[in-house]
Amino acid sequence: MHIFDLPYQENSSIWFDKFASSHSPIFLDSCFQGNDYPNDYNRYDLICWDPFIEIIQKGSKTLIIKEGTSFLSDESFTETLDVIYSGLLDSYGNNSLMPFTGGLIGYLSYEFGQKITKDTYLPQARANAYKNTILVDHLEKETHFISFNEKKDAVATYDQCLNHQNEISDDFVITEPIVNTESFEEYKDKFNKIKQYITDGDVYQVNLAIKFFTKYSGDPWVFYKKFRDINKSPYMAYLKFEDYSIISGSPEQFISVNGQTITSRPIKGTMPRGDDPKSDSINYEKLNSSEKDKAENLMIVDLIRNDLGKNCDTGSVNVKNLFNIESYPNVHHLVSSIEGQLKQEISPWTAFCDAFPGGSITGAPKKRSIEIIDELESFSREVYCGSIFYLSFNRTINSNIAIRSLIASDGRLEYFSGGGITKSSSVKSEYNEIFNKAANIEKAISYFMSNQNE
Repeated sequence: MHIFDLPYQENSSIWFDKFASSHSPIFLDSCFQGNDYPNDYNRYDLICWDPFIEIIQKGSKTLIIKEGTSFLSDESFTETLDVIYSGLLDSYGNNSLMPFTGGLIGYLSYEFGQKITKDTYLPQARANAYKNTILVDHLEKETHFISFNEKKDAVATYDQCLNHQNEISDDFVITEPIVNTESFEEYKDKFNKIKQYITDGDVYQVNLAIKFFTKYSGDPWVFYKKFRDINKSPYMAYLKFEDYSIISGSPEQFISVNGQTITSRPIKGTMPRGDDPKSDSINYEKLNSSEKDKAENLMIVDLIRNDLGKNCDTGSVNVKNLFNIESYPNVHHLVSSIEGQLKQEISPWTAFCDAFPGGSITGAPKKRSIEIIDELESFSREVYCGSIFYLSFNRTINSNIAIRSLIASDGRLEYFSGGGITKSSSVKSEYNEIFNKAANIEKAISYFMSNQNE
């Protein structure tokens, strides 16, 4: 491993621009802005490119690509990644205090590991180990280039970081209006079925989503750059693969592990931002005093405490923060934080997989909620409500819940939005919340719609 210093850039997308046309580049983006104060959630950005190992789920098998040579394994994706990661640790394991020192970066789709009746068109899981990483630290105002190439090649790539200017296209156009795949009446029918399940005692809460899509031409990276300017969330991401790109505008952390400490920060409870300071303050206080939203949040906190408790020392799982409000450009969110101490024999990867999918986007109890979602939603969620993660060679993991996320593939841009339904939910307010959550996606889409008419 070779580490070089680079000049600090406040806007980390500048680094991705340089390598956007390389093989499978990714950008884990905190959306740090110059007037922000760096904290645990917006301090670091990662830009990686040119994988030397790729792990892709293919049905019941796992495709492994090493330096251009591919073969299929009969082992599951989870087992394959665990074996490959353990082998890489033998060569590259370290105790660096940096959050990422090389490792595996990828995603799990919502359907990963579940008995779901619908087909998915993307790989349900994918992870790459990269030759090249740029790590940006907004607190220390430092940028580091980390390379797993031979020193000669590492120096050449470092020179590219300093001097290479990629030809960046600004070509991106939305070519058709947004299609909402579900009318209010169709949503209402499903809403009422969930209410009946709650009345019957099957569940306390179910997360129900709607699918939207439009058509585009051009480079999805151009869309992402506008979206990040509008959305400004700390767990955004852009992942580019051969025939599709994943665009995530997530504000939500799923699982992080640092040392033996595991943390999850579920979001449950949403209120739109006001049009002016007065109305915004009113909406903030409405959320702060909403017993309905607090009850919804607490259900998920209890679920996640149980999920973490399976792999933590007895008595170590605690709620660190309950019902904090975090404000984003389009919504206020109610956020809680749960923390525990992993048992010594439990790896970060095992803890992550055992908690997946996140309780905030399924419901409670989780197993029955997943069954009801599968029954009522007419589509596969794909990456939406799955997780984008990194697993570092210093044995840390961090991940998001892939909400506010889009898939760009073959000229089609699709996204989803949803919310938790409880006993006290109102169908109109829940339906409106779906559009409030998707507002920043639609603003970005509208920007590229209006441009074509100029």
